[in-house]
Amino acid sequence: MPGPAMGLNFNQMNSISSESALCRRMAAGDESAFASLYEQYQPKLHLFIYPLTGFSLPDTHEVIQDIFIKLWLRKETLVNITSLQAYLFTMARNRLADLRTQQARQRKVIGLLQLQQPESHSDVQEKLELREYHRIARALINKLPKQKRRIFILRNEEGLSLDEIAAELNITKFAVKKQLYEATWYLKACLSTHADLKILSIILIFSILQTL
Repeated sequence: MPGPAMGLNFNQMNSISSESALCRRMAAGDESAFASLYEQYQPKLHLFIYPLTGFSLPDTHEVIQDIFIKLWLRKETLVNITSLQAYLFTMARNRLADLRTQQARQRKVIGLLQLQQPESHSDVQEKLELREYHRIARALINKLPKQKRRIFILRNEEGLSLDEIAAELNITKFAVKKQLYEATWYLKACLSTHADLKILSIILIFSILQTL
């Protein structure tokens, strides 16, 4: 009886072999392998995800970013995956479902807060909340390791591109992306623990951080 590979042509077999090799290298911590997988699958994921977000570029970018962050964090498990494309598309569907649930909750919370807040005090209250969450966000940014803090500031306060940051710090573009992702996730995790902030404030902070 012919084996499962008999139904594949040479190019398909070569592609699977190349992907398996990249997965093994990435599982061992090879950042260049991760960069290759990103370049190969980012366009495919974009085409798949973009229509499902209602053609929202910010949501599409957020989902793709989250997928590749999780892929790197789970890199040791990649040697057991038979089809990376199927794995990534499953991750995309799950993240899209989470995003829809999150957005529905946010809309509900914002609606409730708007109903509860007296109109005459809304402007003053918003200014106070803005001042408070900017103070907290700034304090957390200052706690980042020196290189992560520098990269975060260059990107979000000075408006440098990833390529410009890489050139200024003499590191790879992938290293810039990786440290930006790690800094963003750290800030999100810390901000979510501030029970004294209203949910609306946290939502607004997240929206700022997600412009990376």
